[in-house]
Amino acid sequence: MKTKHVKKVFDIFGKKTVDTARGILNAQGKNASGELGSSLGYFVDVKNGVLELRFLGAPYADLVDKGARGSKSSAKAPKSPYKYTNKQPPSGVIDKWVVRKGLSAARDAKGRFIKRKSLVFLIARGIKLYGVKPSNFFTDALNQGLKTMPKKFADAYAKDAEEFILTVTKEM
Repeated sequence: MKTKHVKKVFDIFGKKTVDTARGILNAQGKNASGELGSSLGYFVDVKNGVLELRFLGAPYADLVDKGARGSKSSAKAPKSPYKYTNKQPPSGVIDKWVVRKGLSAARDAKGRFIKRKSLVFLIARGIKLYGVKPSNFFTDALNQGLKTMPKKFADAYAKDAEEFILTVTKEM
């Protein structure tokens, strides 16, 4: 059975989900370099009449979506499958983020200047100890799309089934 109508619904669903996820990322300020948002994508694969929809993203996209528990406290992301145990996030990545956000200089509680290298270390240690709050950028986008998906999918499947039945009956 050909699945052109269902494939079209999957294409629309994939594009809408990725666009919504990018919008949520940008609205939350979680797309500092733009790399995560531009890495998001999808593809629909058809093999022997079976449709498969896969979403793609940077390797750390799932961590940004689900957050991470800290080694000292799990309060920010209690249900996350990720947890910092004995290693901190890489300081090079945090340093680039600090520069992009314009946090290159800071002051402590007593008004003393804190060097960027110290600031980066403190941020990395804070992430290790207390974790990262989940953004749910992809989870929310997927759930939003799934609300309308069943009806559209059923209609498309019915059209494909109807065309298949008409084709089979013509051949008989």
